[in-house]
Amino acid sequence: MVWVTMAFMTFDNYRKVFCYHWDLLYVLVRRDLKSRYAGTILGFAWTLIMPCMQLGIFYFIFKVVLEVEMRRFSTFVFIGIISYTWFQSALSQTASSIVSNRDIALRPGFPLAILPGIAVASSMLHFIFSLPVILILILIEGQNLSLAVFWVPIVMAVQFFLCLGIGYLTALVNIIYRDTASILDVLLRLFFFLTPIFYDPQQVPEEYRWLYDLNPMVTLLQAYRDVIMNGVISQGPSLSVLAIVSVFLAWIGFRTFQKRSYRLIDLI
Repeated sequence: MVWVTMAFMTFDNYRKVFCYHWDLLYVLVRRDLKSRYAGTILGFAWTLIMPCMQLGIFYFIFKVVLEVEMRRFSTFVFIGIISYTWFQSALSQTASSIVSNRDIALRPGFPLAILPGIAVASSMLHFIFSLPVILILILIEGQNLSLAVFWVPIVMAVQFFLCLGIGYLTALVNIIYRDTASILDVLLRLFFFLTPIFYDPQQVPEEYRWLYDLNPMVTLLQAYRDVIMNGVISQGPSLSVLAIVSVFLAWIGFRTFQKRSYRLIDLI
């Protein structure tokens, strides 16, 4: 009977901690979204305007000027834009998530590990709100969605853990070396061209494919395009490997962050 009581008390404590962190995450993500578009006329509409403008530029350059032959170009490119925007935005924000929220981070008892998670979750919401545009593009191009589209949340989960794992490590390093965020921002801009956003990865020369495929966004983009555009799941094995690596990286990043961050609190 004593063990049952203790188990119930432990479960109840975990439930309270989970509810507290979930409510805190909700409030802070909402706060982040509001502050990001505070004072703007169009507000949250910029979430859709920016990727659509990028799509328009790519369409003009590659379809009008260069006359590149690619089937369903608009859908192909838009999936790449919003996926990489989530990746780039999440990592840029997580790197500076601690030092840019110094007033919150220094509060006694505040769970520092939630701040990188807020950056990743906030960027993910922008991705989700852009998904209806893909449906419109598919309808315009005269295509249909298949049941394989229900794999999209799974691919998103893999990308979430990937961003979170890298984010914990960069946020920790940035506490010590403040130029980490700036260096990461430059690398992400260069990485944009090493990711198949506006070109087919099959165009990469075979001798460089093994190196090119080390980019996790190659697998993620192909998985998104397969389930949304082609109705297949061709990236099952590579996506499974990436999922295992991403979850492990998130766990390692979280554990490292938990051990080191509070020792570096004076540097924030």
